Amino acid sequence: MSRGKKRNVLLELGIIAVSLAALMMLLYFVVAVSFQNGADSSSVTMQLAEQIARRVFEKPTTDQIETTALMIRYGAHLGLFFVVGFVTTFVSMVIFRGYFRIFGVIGAGAVCYVLAYYTEYYKQFVEGRHFQQSDAALNWYGSVAGIFCMVGSYFLNRLLVKLS
Repeated sequence: MSRGKKRNVLLELGIIAVSLAALMMLLYFVVAVSFQNGADSSSVTMQLAEQIARRVFEKPTTDQIETTALMIRYGAHLGLFFVVGFVTTFVSMVIFRGYFRIFGVIGAGAVCYVLAYYTEYYKQFVEGRHFQQSDAALNWYGSVAGIFCMVGSYFLNRLLVKLS
């Protein structure tokens, strides 16, 4: 094997290792946040909601603060799992090459699906938390959006390379 090919293989393995490490840290963060105590989780959300509501409304009512907290919670589910879907798909597309990329994307979807429901299912065993099907669905929708965005950016990149 020539020196240039050996360097390319090492670079590829390095990129795969860094990508997998970043994905594992992200998944650890998601699980850690999901297993946070219910009182702590709602306290942080309500404090943030009160601050946002005070900037939006002159004198926010309790209903406005609770609605703001709900939007924060929904946004957190969608946003966090968008990143999970995007990163998981990126890593799978780095590992799987050529025609096997479709297996990587399907695998990323399976990982995201399991994680979306796993994090919600196990919340029922954490003090002050409970399972909500709507949150699991939000997790899944965020993941699907991330997967589609990563696949779309891959095809857009391929199209731009062919055009240039």
